[in-house]
Amino acid sequence: MLAGTTVSSSDRLSIGAKSPLTGGIKESNAGGIVGTRIARQGLRCIALEDAPGKESEWKIIVVGKDGVEFEDGTFLEGKGVYEKSDLLAEKYGRKAGCITIGPAAENLLLASGIACSDPHGVCSRYAGRGGLGAVMASKRVIAMVILDDGEVQPDMVDPEAFKEGSKRIVKLLKDNPVSSLFTKYGTAAMVDICQSLKVLPTRNFTHGTIEGAEKINAQTMYDTIEKRGGEGKTRHACMHPCAIQCSNVYPDKDGKLLCSPVEYETMALMGSNLCIKNLDVIAEMNRIANDAGVDTLDVGAAIGVAMEAGLAEFGDEKAVIRFMEEVRDITPLGRILASGCKVAAKVLGVRHAPHVLGQAIPAYEPRGTKGMAMTYLSSPMGADHTFGFTLRDEEEPASKEGKVELSKKFQVIGSRMDAMGMCNFVRYSVRNDMTPLLDLIKAFYNVEISADEFDDFVKETLRIEHQFNTDAGITARDYRFTETFYEEVQPETGETMDITDEESALARQW
Repeated sequence: MLAGTTVSSSDRLSIGAKSPLTGGIKESNAGGIVGTRIARQGLRCIALEDAPGKESEWKIIVVGKDGVEFEDGTFLEGKGVYEKSDLLAEKYGRKAGCITIGPAAENLLLASGIACSDPHGVCSRYAGRGGLGAVMASKRVIAMVILDDGEVQPDMVDPEAFKEGSKRIVKLLKDNPVSSLFTKYGTAAMVDICQSLKVLPTRNFTHGTIEGAEKINAQTMYDTIEKRGGEGKTRHACMHPCAIQCSNVYPDKDGKLLCSPVEYETMALMGSNLCIKNLDVIAEMNRIANDAGVDTLDVGAAIGVAMEAGLAEFGDEKAVIRFMEEVRDITPLGRILASGCKVAAKVLGVRHAPHVLGQAIPAYEPRGTKGMAMTYLSSPMGADHTFGFTLRDEEEPASKEGKVELSKKFQVIGSRMDAMGMCNFVRYSVRNDMTPLLDLIKAFYNVEISADEFDDFVKETLRIEHQFNTDAGITARDYRFTETFYEEVQPETGETMDITDEESALARQW
């Protein structure tokens, strides 16, 4: 709603489709500059409908002030995302907003994502979840380019009120202790938090803590980046403007860029979940995943399943790099891993597969946090932590009591941010009072809407999403963890999954 303006953290790009991974509705969003470029073209939405035959040539869709062109994209075929990014920048300029896919998507693999230009013109910001890269590839679109020639400036009804409202958001973000923590340490701060709560995914989601977690925590990452210097940055904005700047640039031992960003979810799914306690190895896995164009959560979970199947020992650093190279090279094993943990478990004969609706569980072991578990079981998009993040507000995380109501509360709070195109971390500053954002809508669009009216809109959106899934053939029985989560005790908490189908169904009712 506010993309292309001076409001901090308001330029998220939202990409939606029917997910080939879950079989239901999917929305995934990313930072970067593409949202700004679209707004500068005077657009708020671009829709791609239907699909040509598989024999059709790859196309690049180019959007500029003079219209839309379909250009030849065959020169990008088979190349990694980083090379594609460089070739697109060479042809269209670093300031163009580019969207592209990797080899995994070209091969229609279920864990493939969509890479978007960061502020430096590198396609490193991912709408990673749900297999949306495969959807884009099915339309034979290998890239989209939004040229930096847009001349449409925000036309505000009340510019002065908007200016003051924008300043207010910045102050709220800087004064909030959570966003301030993320400014220094980024999402890596969650490593110690989840370790202390016994919900840090470990050894294919069979444990909630790992010995040596301090080797991959936020302080170690911060100190490593500071010590190596060079191109490394502990504070980095994924979009402009952003007052939080929670991203990072992780350098190699020579100070050269290795991967940007390295986030908590990746540190857990490709780190503790695999018993990997080496930030350099995790960053290298992340870099290869970005180049292959796959989601780090789904592939990390799939590798955990492969390790449980005996393809490698947990903690084997060389093996996990080899697995990622197989994903990048689209080998038979790479295809399995790039199809997510549900497929990997079925092929490899493993019962314990951490997913809901085929989408890998994010980095919060559900038996130890029943609020997050309720969110996983009630999201229309499969296991999704951004849908309703309850962890910070759970007084007794391992108890299921009151978690239907808590999850629903945060489903609304998170969906507010998605509806407005805001970064999810803004929610900490406006969760109890939406007035600052609603005042900006009024100053921009001259539309006055109350907090209750906005929440009604959000709840109706949730109803529509669940109805979409029902129409797509998804039933209540599909919203479950694999049986092992209900049967086996998580050692650190002594808990099994005790949320019933009836309870999770209540969390899906709006």
